[in-house]
Amino acid sequence: MTNTRKIYKAEMWDKMQYLFRAYYNRTMHAAYYYDGMINEKVLAKVYEAVINEIPVLHSTYHNNFIKPYWVLNKNFSADDFFRVVETDDPEKELDDFMGYTVPANGKVQMRAQIIRSGGKDILATVVNHMCFDGSDMRYLNMKVVETYNKYMESGVLAPDIKKGTRNADQVYYELSPEDQKIAKGLYKNISTVENKVTFPFAKDDGSEKCRLVREKMCRDDFLAMKNKGKAMGATINDVLLAAYFRTLYRYVGTTDTITVPCMYDLRRYTGGKSLGLTNMIGFMPCTISPDVGETMADTVVKVQEALKGAKEDKFTGLYSLPLLKLAYTVFPHCISEIAIRIGYTNPYIGMSNIGIINPMEFGFSGLTLVDAFYSGAVKYKPYMQLALTTFQNEITFSVGIRGNDEDAKIFHSFMKDVIQEIKNFAY
Repeated sequence: MTNTRKIYKAEMWDKMQYLFRAYYNRTMHAAYYYDGMINEKVLAKVYEAVINEIPVLHSTYHNNFIKPYWVLNKNFSADDFFRVVETDDPEKELDDFMGYTVPANGKVQMRAQIIRSGGKDILATVVNHMCFDGSDMRYLNMKVVETYNKYMESGVLAPDIKKGTRNADQVYYELSPEDQKIAKGLYKNISTVENKVTFPFAKDDGSEKCRLVREKMCRDDFLAMKNKGKAMGATINDVLLAAYFRTLYRYVGTTDTITVPCMYDLRRYTGGKSLGLTNMIGFMPCTISPDVGETMADTVVKVQEALKGAKEDKFTGLYSLPLLKLAYTVFPHCISEIAIRIGYTNPYIGMSNIGIINPMEFGFSGLTLVDAFYSGAVKYKPYMQLALTTFQNEITFSVGIRGNDEDAKIFHSFMKDVIQEIKNFAY
């Protein structure tokens, strides 16, 4: 009997994200708030059509000890990943949904849910980070909206989805031959951090669960921060990092330096896009001493100085990639995982500025997008990462944790204090 299974090889970042299962739940999050109701029957059809064009999204991961792979699932439907919920408490329903972990061994590698309340919808989506990163999650969600709108206009269901390679090597394709040679020789392990500073979580009480803790900074404060930063030649990211460091030092109470790796989109080397839906993320570490300065402006200057080298380095974010490729090329998968665990230090504290969400790119036909945010994976103690997205000059701060109610209180307080540092700076 002929084996008709369609098999795809697991790419380097697929395997790395699976390796990270010990540190976080590998699930990315997005939520879009609309001023009316989406046609759920049309949206279900659209999701089926779009996902059908992205093989990795309807495949099951097999962590083979020699060579991991994906097996395509041809028989799937919207019932496997999509539903509509009506509720009087949409934020609670959203919080519950955002705690979901997409299983790698499932049939479909994402979930979508319309949360309907008072004639208005929130569209919430979660995606397995093994499939791709936040930039391509945004691409996916844009294509869902685009396909929906075209279908509503013409009755034709024809998603236009990129189908290029998911290979990690594409990050080098547009570099000059000389730069390619240099980049492929960057074996320095930038994950190695000497300090072992961790965030002061609450003590476990058995009620821990995956959750997103969120706070928001308003438009006036954002614009004031932006203007003040611009006046001193600082980027928004510089200011956010400075506020983060000042607050971290108060909460952690350490005399050691703290290193915060910032997520760095490697699409800067590929014209701003990937050929296929994939992961293209590196690190840009920033290290600040406990002497952060008396004022926020002092700390902003220290962050600028700390990042000067990385901002001027034409290969920022590309370090360590050759090491990972070597480990996965030379050893069978089971051995490479051991080797990478020995050599790779997962940072205890991180930050990801996911960027700006453009409402024009996510407006379903007849509806207006009134709010939105993205967040990364839920970290497991003692790891944590602050994620930020900007919508209409408002910033949503979020931390994904597997923790209890006391942890949630701590992180609500923490993010409010980060926002207060920014306001102190802005005004």
